[in-house]
Amino acid sequence: MKLPNTPYLSLFVWILLVPLFNGCAPLSPEGVNVASQQLIADGEEKYPTAEHPDSSCSYFYFLWGTHAENNKRYSEAEEAFEKALICDPDSRYILRRLPILLIRMEKYDDAATWLRKIIRKYPKDLQDRLLLARLYIRNNEKEKAIELYNELITMSPDDETLLLRLGFLYLERNQLKEAKQVFQQALKVNPESLFAHLYFARLAAKKGDYREAEEWYQKTLAINWSAELVFEFAGFYEKQHDFDKMESLYRSVLKKDPKDIRAGLALVHTLLRQDREEKVLQVLAELRTHSEDPVQIDIITARLYLRSKKLDQAAAILKPMAMEQEIAEASYMLAVIYYEQEKSDMALELLSTIKEESDKFEESLYLQVRILVEDGLESKAIHILKNAIEDEDIVTPGLYTLLASLYIERQQFLECAALLDEALLKYPDNAQIYFEYGLFHEETGSLEQAITAMEQVLRINPDHAEALNFLGYTWADTNTNLDQALEYIKRSMLLKPDNGYIQDSLGWVYFRMGNLDLAREEILKALELEPDDPNIHEHLGDIHKAQGFPDKAEKAYKRAHELYQDNSDKKRLLKKIKAVQYGPETLPAAPTHGETCGLPTSDFYFICHDKSIC
Repeated sequence: MKLPNTPYLSLFVWILLVPLFNGCAPLSPEGVNVASQQLIADGEEKYPTAEHPDSSCSYFYFLWGTHAENNKRYSEAEEAFEKALICDPDSRYILRRLPILLIRMEKYDDAATWLRKIIRKYPKDLQDRLLLARLYIRNNEKEKAIELYNELITMSPDDETLLLRLGFLYLERNQLKEAKQVFQQALKVNPESLFAHLYFARLAAKKGDYREAEEWYQKTLAINWSAELVFEFAGFYEKQHDFDKMESLYRSVLKKDPKDIRAGLALVHTLLRQDREEKVLQVLAELRTHSEDPVQIDIITARLYLRSKKLDQAAAILKPMAMEQEIAEASYMLAVIYYEQEKSDMALELLSTIKEESDKFEESLYLQVRILVEDGLESKAIHILKNAIEDEDIVTPGLYTLLASLYIERQQFLECAALLDEALLKYPDNAQIYFEYGLFHEETGSLEQAITAMEQVLRINPDHAEALNFLGYTWADTNTNLDQALEYIKRSMLLKPDNGYIQDSLGWVYFRMGNLDLAREEILKALELEPDDPNIHEHLGDIHKAQGFPDKAEKAYKRAHELYQDNSDKKRLLKKIKAVQYGPETLPAAPTHGETCGLPTSDFYFICHDKSIC
C-alpha cells in the first residue's frame, strides 16, 4: 500500500525513533516549556551550558525547525532552533542557521546579537564575522562593518574578496586615501583583479581625475568586456558630455549583440541630445529588424516624428497599430495627432476605444475633456468625469481634481466644494486634492483658507513645486513673509527650473523686496519662457515704472493690455497706461469721437465710456 504523501511523515517517523536511541522524551516542540526546565537562568545569556550535549534531542528540534522554515513558519522555526541549542549548545550548524533565519524574519538586531555571541565563542571563525559585516552594511552601520573587515583581513591578509569589500566601503564613505591603499593591496594579491581595476576607475572619477579614470576603465574592459561595464563607462563620459565616445561605446555593444535593446535606446537618446535625427531613424530601423518587439520600436519612431512635428509620418506608423491591432498607446498618440490637426471628432472617436484596463485610459479621459472644453462642450466633459468618478474601478484623485477645476472655471462653487469634500473623505492624504481646494478658496476670495490648504499640501508633500510657488507668490503679492516667500520660490525653481510662471514669481518677490535690478532680470527670463503671458508683461511694466522708465513701462503695459482677455484686466491696464503717460494727477479729459489716447482703436469702447480712464 502506498503511503500518504504528507510533509509530516518523515518527521513523524523520526519522532517515533528518537526514544529508541536516547533518553530524551519524545515531546512535541509545543510541549516543551523551556522556562520550566530551568535550562537558562534569568539574566544569563541565551547560551545554555550542558555537561552532556544531547545530539539526538538537538537533531529532533533541528528537523522540526527546518521543516517549519521550509514552510515559512518562521516563528515556529526560531523556537525549534533555540530548543535544539538547549539540547546541544555547541551545535555549530544550528548556531549558523539561527542568525540567517532571524535575518529572513527581519529581526536584524536579534541576528546581530547572536552573531556577536557566536564570534566570542568561536573567535577564529571567519564566516560569522562576514555575515555580521553584511548585516552592519544592511543596517547602514558601515563604521562597524569596516572594523570587522579590518579584523578579517588581519586574519586572512591575502583574501581578495575581503580587500575589495573593505575598499568599496571606504570609497562609499569618501575615504579615498584608505580606499586606494586597500585596492593597491588587492592588486598585489591579484594583478588581474577585475573589480580592483573597476574600483580604481571609480576612485579616479570621484577625485575628478578623468584621464586616469578613463585609463582604468579601458584596462577593466580589456580584462573582461561586458555590456554592463560599457554602460558604466558611457555614464562616465555622459557626465563630461562627451557624446562621441558614448556613441562609440553603445555601438560596440550593438556590434556584439544587435538585439541589445538597451544599448540601442541608449544610442538613440545620445543622438537625440545632439539633434542628429536622421541617425536616430537609421538606428531605430536597424533595431526593428532585430527586435523581438517591433511594436515598441514603431512607437518610439512615431514619438520621434511627433517631437519633430512630422505629424503625417507619425500617423502613418500609428494607424495600423491603432486601427488593426488596437494598441492603446498607438490609439492615444494618434488621437493627439488628430487633436493637433484640429480633427476633434476623429480624436474623440479614437479615445473612446481605449479600454479601462489600459494604462493610457486616464490620459485618454484628460484629452477627451480638454477637447470637449475647447469645443464649448463643458457639460459633456463634466458628465464624462462624473461617470468616471462613480466607477470604483477607474476613479483616481486626478479625476476629482480635473472635475473640480471645471467647476471652478464655470463658477459652480457649491458643486466644487461638495466634490472636494467627497474627494478628501476618499483620499484624506492626497496633496493634489488639497492643492485644488486652495485654488478653489482663492477663486472664492478666501485667501487665508487658500493659504491654509496650500500649507497642508506641503505637510503631505514638501516638494510640491506648485504649492511652494503659490504660497511664495501670494506672500509677495500681499507684501508679507517676503523672506519665506523667497525661500519657497527658490525651492520651487529647483524642482521646476524651466517654468516661466515660477520665474515670474521670483522676479515679483525681488520687486517687493526692493531689488529692482534682480526683479527685472528674472522677469525678462520669465518672458523668454512665456512670451505671451499678460501678467508677466504687467509685472515688467511695474518694474520699469518703479525704476523711472515710463516709456518702457508704457510699452510693457500696452503689450499686457493686448494679451488680457478679461475686460476688467483691460480696464486696469488702461489706467496704468494713462498713469505713465500723463501722471496720476494730470490725466486729460475724455477724448471726443475718434480720439484713442494713442491706443489701438479696438480699445475705443473703454476709452470713450470710462471718464475715469481718459
